[in-house]
Amino acid sequence: MKLGPALALLALLGSLTATAAQAQTVRIGYWSSGFSLGFGAVLETGRFMEGEGLKVEYVKLPDLNAPTKALAAGAIDFAIAAPLSGSLSVTADGLPLSIVLVTQVADLEFVVPEDSPIRAMADLKGKKIGNSPPGSSTAAITSAILETNYGFKPSDYQAVPGADTRLAQFLVQKDIDAAALRTVTLALIPEVKLRRLARFRDEWRKIAKNDAPPILGVGLMRNAWLAANPEGAAKVVAAMRKAYAFGRADKAAVAKALTETGNLDAADAKAYAALWDDIYTVSLEPGDIASIKAEFEIFKGVGSVKGTFPESAIVTAPYERSKTIP
Repeated sequence: MKLGPALALLALLGSLTATAAQAQTVRIGYWSSGFSLGFGAVLETGRFMEGEGLKVEYVKLPDLNAPTKALAAGAIDFAIAAPLSGSLSVTADGLPLSIVLVTQVADLEFVVPEDSPIRAMADLKGKKIGNSPPGSSTAAITSAILETNYGFKPSDYQAVPGADTRLAQFLVQKDIDAAALRTVTLALIPEVKLRRLARFRDEWRKIAKNDAPPILGVGLMRNAWLAANPEGAAKVVAAMRKAYAFGRADKAAVAKALTETGNLDAADAKAYAALWDDIYTVSLEPGDIASIKAEFEIFKGVGSVKGTFPESAIVTAPYERSKTIP
């Protein structure tokens, strides 16, 4: 059947729109260690972004603050797990970035060597405590717990920054007295004999006065990319939601992804995969936003962030639009 001029033009415009949508490219960055590793591995091997019609470039970054820096420099478009404290700081400072998801919760524990004389959190006063580097959400949450629950000022203990594996080594060598380590790390080093003092979630509950876990990482997006690709942003969130659901349903597949992309051996990958439900989330519901705002005020109280909460830093449109994508 021959199309009339108007119909032919509409068909051409529709074709061009579809081609443009198919051509949407997103550069996704994540820290190639810690909690980010597992989700990034599943995203890559499962091709969830490609399943939404996106062209994707994955950028693996060397440390936990690197995704935020890469976004600020325009080197990536979306970070799957930027530290919340850093994200709040840069958005409060006016950098054109937006929080579009909550993606990680702080599932960590305060630990000491098994033979340590330290028996309680209050005994950490004056001690060397290993922790994530300054600027990380873990460091901010640790400061809030020690100050709010135990009255420790920064001068009351010595914070020793480092990656989890390095901190575990410091504990073995007795170079530090205690450390805040991720449950993932603890699961991967069963040979290191450590004793648990307290869990972040329990300590945070005392501060927040509710059962919501402390937020560790967020999906952070460049405003320029978000404005140019509103439908693409919704597809990114849809892919994240599907990857999260996939991980909850199939731990064996998560472990396989970790061996293929994360370079973990089978035993470590299985231990990591078992913690999926405890360390990840993909959400931006009103309760999540309330938790972000509460953390800002708590972080501000211990000097981890400054200024006033940047209301414009949270953009819900991609998350809400993703709910309509089958």
